[in-house]
Amino acid sequence: MKLKKSYQLYASFGLVFFVMLGYLVKFFPSTLTGIDRQIQLIVRHNMSDGLTSFYKFVTNFGGTVYVPILLSIVLVFLVLKKWYSEAIFISLNVSIVPILISLLKHIYGRTRPSLQHLVVENGLSFPSGHASTSLMFYACLMVLICQRLRNRQMKWLVRVLVGMFIVLIGMSRIYLGVHYPTDILGAWLVSGSMLLMTYPIYDELRFKWRFKGVQK
Repeated sequence: MKLKKSYQLYASFGLVFFVMLGYLVKFFPSTLTGIDRQIQLIVRHNMSDGLTSFYKFVTNFGGTVYVPILLSIVLVFLVLKKWYSEAIFISLNVSIVPILISLLKHIYGRTRPSLQHLVVENGLSFPSGHASTSLMFYACLMVLICQRLRNRQMKWLVRVLVGMFIVLIGMSRIYLGVHYPTDILGAWLVSGSMLLMTYPIYDELRFKWRFKGVQK
């Protein structure tokens, strides 16, 4: 129970920071111009054909084509292994995030950066759908993998690699010119908070189902 409250507390902090950021996006966007521009300059300072091709490839792993395919593969594996709570955990989280992000985009109504877009994107900007979906999917996957690993070093290796991949997807959206850095931050705050809220519920369900023999 104490651990559950800790996760809820961290999730609350994340949501508070998101609301504060969203307030600035909605009513005082000029206050974010400096930090957004500075990070954009850092990420895009050395643009090249090779780097552009790399980021165009990476960004697909947070989009509406690759993630559903990867999620389907993961779900088939989980069901075959009779890991049902894991399947529910990752499928519900990844399915709910795009709906929530779509709603938030219309609430805040932020248009995309005026920079040259290196990929075609329509719609609004804040928060980023790619960044939120990628964090949720790959972080959920990381949780499931780490729960089955016994070696502490391997667990940390998985966490670092997944974390780096999530950051790369976020950077790709900035590099390609279709999102402000604060769009990425907002997306991570939303998905991260949601993950922190749902994880204790999933972990409790997993324990009960394994104890009752409902799943392995």
